[in-house]
Amino acid sequence: MVTSESEFGKCRRCGSHIPHVPGRVGRKPEYCGTECRGRAQRERDGQVDLTRPRAGLPLGRYIAEDLQLMATGLLNAEYEDREELPALLQRARELAREIDYYVAAAARDAKAAGQNWAAVAKAAQVSIPTARSRWGEQEVQRQMERRAREHTAATHLGKAPPKGALSEEGPPGRQGEAGPLRDGPGRAQSLLADALSHLHSRSGMAIKDIAQRTGWSPSYLSRVLSGERSPGWDVVAALAAVFEHPVDDLAVLWDLSQGRIPPSRASFDIAKARLHAALRGLYLAAGSPTVERISQHSGVDGQDIVDLLQERLVPTWEMTGAFVKAVGALPADVRPLWEAVHYGFLNQWDPSVGERPDEPVLPRPSGGQG
Repeated sequence: MVTSESEFGKCRRCGSHIPHVPGRVGRKPEYCGTECRGRAQRERDGQVDLTRPRAGLPLGRYIAEDLQLMATGLLNAEYEDREELPALLQRARELAREIDYYVAAAARDAKAAGQNWAAVAKAAQVSIPTARSRWGEQEVQRQMERRAREHTAATHLGKAPPKGALSEEGPPGRQGEAGPLRDGPGRAQSLLADALSHLHSRSGMAIKDIAQRTGWSPSYLSRVLSGERSPGWDVVAALAAVFEHPVDDLAVLWDLSQGRIPPSRASFDIAKARLHAALRGLYLAAGSPTVERISQHSGVDGQDIVDLLQERLVPTWEMTGAFVKAVGALPADVRPLWEAVHYGFLNQWDPSVGERPDEPVLPRPSGGQG
């Protein structure tokens, strides 16, 4: 059967457009990324098995990972203000239903680990007969099968990112093309790969030369740079050294790709450094667009953007969100980092002194000339 033009270049699982990468050789990609490829493998031939834990993990932890992705999707939708109330409430209902499945899975895991019904009932604050009826082996199995059917039938939550000019007129290659907007660590892994790929392109080095200098095989490095493999920190640090770029700019992207939550309480200097490193990492992932283009599509003054990238300015949340969206990322990714900066700033201010030590340079008010 001949593939129609409208079907060509779409992910087999979620239907999202797979952007063409100039110079890519080999078989046409069938999935938009590692997340869809992995899920498709579990669902292949209709043999959906979401009732068993992945990679030897407890079933509850498996569901908790999906809960994290769903909660991140809801948070992103709130920060972006891109969905109407019915869609937001639908996300909330799906999240609540997934929590019920998690409770059932956690009870099953506890029983499998040797806990008795009395301990399970006490933890759940229900009677022993209620615990038996809700989370007996057969009942939990039925719930997991129902969950598997729901996940198979559900429309994939990934959507094309909002059309900013950096996606419409972006630099050549994958950074400049709109792709599916994924939630959680999968998206962060893609951003990390984008940043590393940009540094690679800027270096002009051949993969085999990088392999010789780092000790990893060319095929492995190619998969890391394309986003097909999630690299360890040692790999990221080695590539940053080869590309002669500060590794700190990649640290937050790597943390996010591993699902690591940034510390909410840190000193002002440490929190500020992490926020700026994250913003520079997102800037790299976008292909280092010009200040003029970021300013045009964010509304942020060009000099403020320069000061922001050079760590001379601590931005307001409005400026931070506008910058992040202009480089094709989600403000929710950096919100905890921004809040940590302002917590650290307030924490170091002693009101009895009557002044604020080391006060950061603040941006001009919106619409003002300074």
